[in-house]
Amino acid sequence: MVCVRLHQLPSVCPRGRDQSARVSAGSRINMSHSRQVGPIRSVLAGFLLFPVFALQAADSVGEPLVVTATRGEQALSDSLAAVSVIDRERIERSQAPDLIELLRLEAGVDVARTGGPGGQTSVFLRGTNSNHVLVLIDGVRASASGTGGFAWELLDPAIIERIEIVRGPRAARWGSDAIGGVIQIFTRRAEGVTVRAGYGRYRDRSLVASAGTGSAGLTAAARRVGGFSSQNERGFAFDPDDDGFQNFSLAGSASQALGRGVLDISARLAQGETEFDQGESDFLNYAASLSYRSDLDADWRWQASLGAHRDRLETETPFGESEAITRRTQAGAQVETTLGASSRLLFGADGWQESGVSRGQWAESRYNIGAWAGVDGSIEAFDYEFSLRGDRDELFGSALTGNVAGGWRLSDDFRLLGSLGRGFRAPTFNQLFSPGFFGSFAGNPDLDPETSWATELGLQWRLGSGQRARLSLFENRIDDLIDFAGVDFQAINIREARIRGIEFHYGLILDAWRGDLQLTWQDPEDRDSGQDLLRRAREKGSLALDRVLANGAWLGAELVHAGTRFDVGQARLPSYTLVNLRAGWPLGQGLSLEGRVENLTDRDYEQLVGFNTHRRSLFLALSWAQ
Repeated sequence: MVCVRLHQLPSVCPRGRDQSARVSAGSRINMSHSRQVGPIRSVLAGFLLFPVFALQAADSVGEPLVVTATRGEQALSDSLAAVSVIDRERIERSQAPDLIELLRLEAGVDVARTGGPGGQTSVFLRGTNSNHVLVLIDGVRASASGTGGFAWELLDPAIIERIEIVRGPRAARWGSDAIGGVIQIFTRRAEGVTVRAGYGRYRDRSLVASAGTGSAGLTAAARRVGGFSSQNERGFAFDPDDDGFQNFSLAGSASQALGRGVLDISARLAQGETEFDQGESDFLNYAASLSYRSDLDADWRWQASLGAHRDRLETETPFGESEAITRRTQAGAQVETTLGASSRLLFGADGWQESGVSRGQWAESRYNIGAWAGVDGSIEAFDYEFSLRGDRDELFGSALTGNVAGGWRLSDDFRLLGSLGRGFRAPTFNQLFSPGFFGSFAGNPDLDPETSWATELGLQWRLGSGQRARLSLFENRIDDLIDFAGVDFQAINIREARIRGIEFHYGLILDAWRGDLQLTWQDPEDRDSGQDLLRRAREKGSLALDRVLANGAWLGAELVHAGTRFDVGQARLPSYTLVNLRAGWPLGQGLSLEGRVENLTDRDYEQLVGFNTHRRSLFLALSWAQ
């Protein structure tokens, strides 16, 4: 048995369950939309032609350990929740310039951005709202207290080590916001010395440098884009000038053995400027975390952590200037112990204090404390997980959430899955206290939290060594959705939503080939109006293929499809299909040349009404590693 230590995870193998089985880390379909299924079928057809079903994969395929679903280590295939991992190797080979290009390939994930690089980005997980996704960076809550959203556009992939995406409610482990799921980002743990410089269309220039020993490292990344006009003629503030973006990111981390445990420290910073039609924004955000983990004895371990996060955003438009500053500090501790040979107990408590100031509008603060416990394990062929959490929020009171999940191993290669979970989201500072604009879009201090019930059924199977697949059917009912309504558009609990869907994922690692097929069908319905929730496609799919050649060069391709969506005013956004190509060539002496072509077919499409997207683009980079 080989165990691999993950950043900010215990450096020993997880206990509980059958340790000999561990491996190393490394709905309703609207037929009126059937005309859009062609690209999905094309994705399937192309995948079936992929020559990987000969079952010639190696006998042992490295499988990562994940931590986000249960707040404890487990092998990816052991998780009862739908979890996917984007590792550092995949990030590097994708040559993705930003997070949106990585996340749009994942099942159940919809993305939308206001224009080009640096534009405000929304991520929808399983059809839920963009603020229904809990975002963690090295265990620290990272969303802004004012809006409840996360600035995806500001986090450079160069400083990311890995991403874990957990679909379905996780409030019973993590508390507020995790209605659609949790996305946890682990910052990069640099090893050796690397330098990478690139240039591409729209005067897109980037420079990345990193140095580290594995136990300590530092990564710096800078990007400057001349850009293109963020809006088109349909935009309410259309201006044909180019809208640029610049971003500087810095991330560092260190680990040190201390007593019987390990001390981890990490910090990151992002600073820059985003231009948009009729205005610009300056941003600065930084965060830091400190954690200590230790084994008490053979059956007990514990971990304590501290974290802090700060955001500042200054915006200038023809209507005036604004500034918003939010801060959050958090602390937590948890304990893990075995319960017999095949189960474990995890329990802990955490809390955070957040404050925010919006110049000339509001200045508020609040705290939240929570305690949780979870048991997972197996009884013969049945796997189980139970979780319960209680939260106390200073502003709205208490919330109790729970989750239960089970899995029945039909054979060594097939497992049936099912789960039921409760979620909630506390109102944001803007929804509670904003004075609005000329009496409209005002906050409401009497708001209740949004709540949800979600169910899921699934089948997980292994098609020979190196091939894995998962099919999930899910439904999420969300009550007391907060919206601006009435004569004065005040924030009130008025809406209900029901989201049904099907997800399918097939992954393969076969000799020099790596492939991923992701398909999603969903019905994101606003129960009050009977219409689709905005900016979420009923169908989407992606196919990613990579091959390593004998000389170390590699080739890759992506096919991405998104079906019809609707925007504000029920404006219809047509479906689109994109093709991206990428390649890398070793030049010797640690040098390599990389290239990426985005939107090969030069598709003209919109993710939001009135906002442009990039056309066919070529990006080249030269990197050196030692």
